[in-house]
Amino acid sequence: MLEDTSQGRPTVTISRRTPWFLALIAAIFLVLTAAAHLIFGPETSSLMGFRQLVDVDAEGNLPTWFSAALLHFAALVAWSISPRDKVENRLSWQAIAVLLLLMGIDEIASIHNAPSRIVGELFGNRSGIMMNAWVIPASILCLVVAIFFVRFLTRQPKWLAIGLITAAGLFVFGAIVLEMASTYVEYQTAGHDYDGETHYSLTFELIAVGEELFEYAGVILTISLLLRRGREVNAEIGLTV
Repeated sequence: MLEDTSQGRPTVTISRRTPWFLALIAAIFLVLTAAAHLIFGPETSSLMGFRQLVDVDAEGNLPTWFSAALLHFAALVAWSISPRDKVENRLSWQAIAVLLLLMGIDEIASIHNAPSRIVGELFGNRSGIMMNAWVIPASILCLVVAIFFVRFLTRQPKWLAIGLITAAGLFVFGAIVLEMASTYVEYQTAGHDYDGETHYSLTFELIAVGEELFEYAGVILTISLLLRRGREVNAEIGLTV
């Protein structure tokens, strides 16, 4: 258990079971979304409260907030490890924390969608997977980030290095690979005019659930790994109350 060891101050500590609790919440969102589409099909979007409370593929709702909260929590843990690890690793831990923080902000603000039109026009094609052309600069950025952290990973315990690579792979598969697949289905279904009410595709909606499944898995695995590393280096991330 990670806790603030300061004397005389009550703290809120983080249980070892926290990742399982987070996984349970994610599973509820995913199962309810998939079940709604399988049962109600095109009528899903008209279900009261579905978009706001359940739909993992919608923006600005409860699942969006949860996804951002996961990333920000992971950022907090990574930052707390920084002063406890070896000096040569501290800057990398801080960079990981900032990266996770920015990813959480983007989850809410959807900044990543901005380059799509520019990149599409640059390549002279905005159809098919190019409807979400942001995946091209995103893929390049992922490669740059991976290269940047190679030396850092070689200095970490083997279980942590392999785990973080696996977690990143899960997230990238959902956020980029399945995003391209869903965009292709979206375009084949209704061109640039797809929406869940007028042009409904069960395949598209289930792929979208798959995207979130892999993204949730990647972030929650990251949290689990960081909490374990935090315990090893006695990181203090308790919140003083």
